[in-house]
Amino acid sequence: MHLQPRVWDPEQEQWCDPEPEEDWGQLIVREVTPDVGKRWTDSGRQRDRRQPKGRAENESRPVPCSPRLSRILRAHRDEFGEGPDGLVFFGVHGHQLATGVYRQAWHRARKTVFTKEQQESTLAQVPYDLRRACVSTWLNEGISPAQVAAWAGHSQEVLLRVYAKCIDGNEERDKRRGAKGFEGF
Repeated sequence: MHLQPRVWDPEQEQWCDPEPEEDWGQLIVREVTPDVGKRWTDSGRQRDRRQPKGRAENESRPVPCSPRLSRILRAHRDEFGEGPDGLVFFGVHGHQLATGVYRQAWHRARKTVFTKEQQESTLAQVPYDLRRACVSTWLNEGISPAQVAAWAGHSQEVLLRVYAKCIDGNEERDKRRGAKGFEGF
């Protein structure tokens, strides 16, 4: 993870976070270790380490980190430090957190912020749903599919086949954008 450095404020005599609108960071995905179960890995262990989707070995994938998320991650790093190999979240022995730890935290978070009806729905059932929501949000915001595919580690074909049906509610905006492209003809 690369976050903007803090800047020294001589008047306050302290280090300060960058201005919110300037506080963009970058998450660097160097390897992934999906928890698929021992039966489905090459090593026979719960997780295999591999390169990110669509990347060659030792090739990383940069993903933008919004100013709001940058501030959250900076505060987390200030409190807990950085783990081995740049891990953001890690266990007491410095290793990657077990899937069960994420699952328990996820269930507690859903109970805390969701209504009873939402908890019983399929809304954000598992942490991976955040990835789907992020990709869909980027597309809904009008970010080019090529850029979203690069950030998400998908081919454009997969991105549009899987996520195009998630795009909704932007028809009027898109018509205005389309018309604007023809102004002056």
